[in-house]
Amino acid sequence: MPSRPRRFAAPLLLSAALALTSCGGSGSSTGALATGAPSPRLTCRVHQQVLPDHDYTGGKDGKPLAVLTMLRYFTAQKSLPFCDGKPPTAQDAAWARLYTGLTRRS
Repeated sequence: MPSRPRRFAAPLLLSAALALTSCGGSGSSTGALATGAPSPRLTCRVHQQVLPDHDYTGGKDGKPLAVLTMLRYFTAQKSLPFCDGKPPTAQDAAWARLYTGLTRRS
């Protein structure tokens, strides 16, 4: 059985990491796709907070798992409204353009 301090260390470290990544201003302007809370039946989608980074572009610089995750998310949810009822942001539009570019037939 783990000691009491160790049992609380992991959640505490996770909370600290999340707090640091959610601080505004000095953070990165590119990053990972935000997919919201997992749900078997989604009725809306979340706004993207960052522009897509090179992991999602496909080709030699892309990461296949990241690209496939993004393609799956947009294929399933591109027609859903945003949860807050607001229109797409510049970040949302950038992700949509990436999706369209990757799925366009030549």
